[in-house]
Amino acid sequence: MATESRYDVVIVGARCAGATLATFLARAGASVLLLDKDRLPSDQILSTHTIHPPGLDVLDDVGVGDAVRAVAPPTHIVRLQKNDAFVDIEFPDERAEYCPRRARLDGLLQDAAASAGVESLDRTRVTSLLRDGDRVVGVRAAGPTGQERVFRASLVVGADGRHSTIARQVDAEEYLAYDAPRAMYWGYWNAPAFWRTDPAYPFGMYVANTEGHIRVIFQTDHDQLLIGSLPSVEHAMSWRTNPDAALIADLASDSTTGPLIAGTMPDGAVRGTLKERYFFRRSAGSGWTLVGDAGHHKEFVIGDGITEALLQARNLAAAIAQGTDAALIRWWRARDVEALPYFFLGQDEGALGPPSELQQVVFARASKVPALRARLAATMEHRLSPTETFPVRHVLWWALGAAFRRSPRVLPQFIAKGKRGSAIDRELGLRRRLLAEAETSEARATPPAIALGT
Repeated sequence: MATESRYDVVIVGARCAGATLATFLARAGASVLLLDKDRLPSDQILSTHTIHPPGLDVLDDVGVGDAVRAVAPPTHIVRLQKNDAFVDIEFPDERAEYCPRRARLDGLLQDAAASAGVESLDRTRVTSLLRDGDRVVGVRAAGPTGQERVFRASLVVGADGRHSTIARQVDAEEYLAYDAPRAMYWGYWNAPAFWRTDPAYPFGMYVANTEGHIRVIFQTDHDQLLIGSLPSVEHAMSWRTNPDAALIADLASDSTTGPLIAGTMPDGAVRGTLKERYFFRRSAGSGWTLVGDAGHHKEFVIGDGITEALLQARNLAAAIAQGTDAALIRWWRARDVEALPYFFLGQDEGALGPPSELQQVVFARASKVPALRARLAATMEHRLSPTETFPVRHVLWWALGAAFRRSPRVLPQFIAKGKRGSAIDRELGLRRRLLAEAETSEARATPPAIALGT
């Protein structure tokens, strides 16, 4: 017979979103169990692990920010490039990008959870959910020996990634989903001596689309560089037989990434993901919720996944403390409103094809105007929506100027961009209405359905 235990909250998935949420909840007095199917701590192979400044704010709240800063170098300049036009986004000394390796980052977060009183079980896989009518009231899980255990809880949280078992068990429907047009392959190289001295490399993070070829550089722990490429899925099919050779050849062909890998091999095997799917999922229901990639997965190229997961975890902890299913639904709807602009930004940035002339015009202008570069930084900081980064009147003026300088395609591209913006605004309008409805329902909610600390 399976043994039974009782907790306020069971969280399935003990990495960025799950461990962070667990720490906040335990500090608030909840009894929390973290379950993970992997041995912990361990690496998260399919992660490019950059974190924007607001993500570091959450890590500071958890108490591990300084430990991350101690091992990962700060990035104060992020270069975004479209063909030959580029913008260097600058962060002040107290604000920076960091790109810690996942085994270290996840281990720090798991240790913080343990220090807060969270119980953890690794190598433990959820096999089914417990239900009382329509309400989820716990999980059944099998440990490394195969023995089944039962864990009852007021709330079950799926923080188990884009292939979430919890999402599948509750039939969490997808919306706004699409199959990624690009694959991604990357490796880790020891930074050459000229990395910090050559004026060609003033940045610590680099994302470029050169004639349709997207390549990235992130500086990470141990004086290493994560260098990667995002070929089309169709093209990447030929990389599968020898991804190391394919990635090296691709990076060597680029004037920015090529010198960094010349005459060297990556440290360890090349990593890659060939078929991704980006989506939103319904993320709250009776006795359950989804956080991080389990509920929302976006394009790799904008590097926003961990930051988004950390912000979600902090906000979800506050919603759980309200004690009602209605609060969880309101949190889910608020998450959509906040995340949608970045989701669409990722969709646009990851689209196949070279940069448009309009994009190049905008980048060329922004590179010369500190106030516009500051707006780009604010977007990365989640202080300014991607839909508001560049004022429309400015972009129109630049497009007209380019058209008069014999770039006639810029105006049709501006019109197309306007139509795209209108479609995004309509979707945001829908999500805001759903949020307003959820806020009304939360205001009417009666006795707590999620009793914590009892």
